[in-house]
Amino acid sequence: MPVLVTHPFVSLMTVKPRSLGALLALALLSACANEASVAPTTVAEAPPATETTVEAPTTTVQPEVTTTTSTTTTVPVTTTTVLDIACIKTTTCQYANLVGVDFSRLKLDFVDFSVANMVGASFVGTNLTNSIFIRTDLSAVNFEGATLKNVDFTAAVLDQASFKGANLEGAVLCDVDLETVLDLTKEQLDKVKKFKTKGKVYCP
Repeated sequence: MPVLVTHPFVSLMTVKPRSLGALLALALLSACANEASVAPTTVAEAPPATETTVEAPTTTVQPEVTTTTSTTTTVPVTTTTVLDIACIKTTTCQYANLVGVDFSRLKLDFVDFSVANMVGASFVGTNLTNSIFIRTDLSAVNFEGATLKNVDFTAAVLDQASFKGANLEGAVLCDVDLETVLDLTKEQLDKVKKFKTKGKVYCP
């Protein structure tokens, strides 16, 4: 007795030869349909995400060029050592700037140095007979071996000034401070014409 099969594939024994071709076609179609229905779903993989770097636009800011007009002001030199030394020729050096000038062994008699700035100047062995130093700044000036006959030092600044071996015969030392004067001996002071310490403005 023929066996009934429920599977789509039917036994060839139960099928007539003429319908064999039709059954084979049907079986093939059924197999294709099943295959299509169970075919794995292929998910198209998205291409790997590439990092997109959005570069901010580079803005180059040019520094502001500030044009500064520099004005060089040349201060006129009113008392330069070079110009003030020339005053010796006219024997008039009032208010002159003669700081640190070396007058060693020169003949500078009868020269007026009143109110001049002569800090640190050198008069070593200089002949200053009858010259005037009224209110002159003679701080740290070297008068070593100088001839200072009849020189007027009234109200002069003689701080640290050296009178070593200087001839002060007839010199006027009026209203001066001799406490800080260097190398001034009693023998030299004995030859001074007029002498009063600082604070005694009028000399007898």
